[in-house]
Amino acid sequence: MIQLLVSFSIGFLLAGIFACTTKTRESNQRTVEPPASSEDLNQEDSIPKMDSGGVPPSESPEEDEISFSHTRGTKIIDHNGREVFLNGINLGNWLVWEGYLMMDDFKYRTHTQFFNSLATALGSVERAAEFEHQWRLSYVDERAIRELADLGFNSVRVPFNYKLFWDGTELTNDGFQYIDQLLTFCKTHEIYVLLDLHGAPGYQNPGDHADNHLSNELQPRESVQFWDDDNVALTGKIWQHIARYYRDEPYILGYDLINEPVPQAGREFELLPSLIAITKAIREVDPNHVIVAEGSWWASDLTKLDWLDPQVQQETGVRAAWDHNLIYQIHHYGPAEETFGREEITNRLNIPLIIGEFGESDNGNLRAIANWAGESLAGAFPWSFKKMSHDRTLWTIPSNVAYERVKTFINDGGSPPIDAFDDMMRFARENIRNGHPSHIWHQDFYDAVKP
Repeated sequence: MIQLLVSFSIGFLLAGIFACTTKTRESNQRTVEPPASSEDLNQEDSIPKMDSGGVPPSESPEEDEISFSHTRGTKIIDHNGREVFLNGINLGNWLVWEGYLMMDDFKYRTHTQFFNSLATALGSVERAAEFEHQWRLSYVDERAIRELADLGFNSVRVPFNYKLFWDGTELTNDGFQYIDQLLTFCKTHEIYVLLDLHGAPGYQNPGDHADNHLSNELQPRESVQFWDDDNVALTGKIWQHIARYYRDEPYILGYDLINEPVPQAGREFELLPSLIAITKAIREVDPNHVIVAEGSWWASDLTKLDWLDPQVQQETGVRAAWDHNLIYQIHHYGPAEETFGREEITNRLNIPLIIGEFGESDNGNLRAIANWAGESLAGAFPWSFKKMSHDRTLWTIPSNVAYERVKTFINDGGSPPIDAFDDMMRFARENIRNGHPSHIWHQDFYDAVKP
């Protein structure tokens, strides 16, 4: 996320300111259908060809049949039929590790790069995988969700990487165990879950949070290969797999297709057709859940998704709403006044707009963004509920001695602290859970973003 602080400022200057981000268990709630083989990706009817037609209106469910959250004009209606503002928050650094949060620095470091460094430090890939798995079981537990509900939040955004459902050759069910556990907690405490594909095949942006190992601190757009080869089709296949599994879950709010897309220069108009192709794959198995689409250039630029704009129409052939249950999303990490007014596009399109990420700035600025969202948008999700070492969050998790030894080895080298494994596992089992006595609560951040 922190890359946006630099990229955002550069982006606005360049763009001329836009309109003013194995350990599978069996589920006892549903049956996991066996993943399709990798050969299916090459079948003609696996993923629909990209075109501008969108999802036919006839596929929209009748109003009296809907038991899922859905849109009505610029508003969001919950699964009980009541208008709802999404007082949300991001579950950042849970399923996708962010380098700046895991290492308390701002070096370019992807989830996979940190995992590999951890494997070296702890002595094996198996040990790193055990730590990763325990982290995912502990970081978001029922107490965390209960406390978020008590604080007034009614929804969570869940960043995840495509590798939780794709092993490089075929679909897997590995990621469901973590989301199922979360969903159990969220249903108990009446919190909606927005699934966010934070890292897509081929990398949809040059940020380390996209797990883009081809990129670096300069974040070259040339490292973005999402729109090359079969990556869009593969993304549709993965989302279809997820949608088939969760199609009957009312507490799944919807599907945030790709996080903070940054197409290569001159290819910005490929974004909308790719979103339509992914949506068509989802709609083959799930006609009900909300589709969430983020703007171009780190989710800041909605103009490339404006189907009423003549240039968009000319470049993409899209001239009308491309789904019956559609929300647009923006992110913002700069001054509040630079994001005001972006709702004008979605108001004209008559669809809801949410701000899916904002944060990493002073509390006065965050309060201004939250107030604007409450008055003008359909939902807001600050970044993020809990962080390692940083204080712009609800809870800070301090590291322990073992974790500091691992960080030092990763940064400076030397002898791998293999003997720190047991204490690292204890850290992942205990220290990162909500309620641990080492955690630091930040009332000022809460006051700035609270519903």
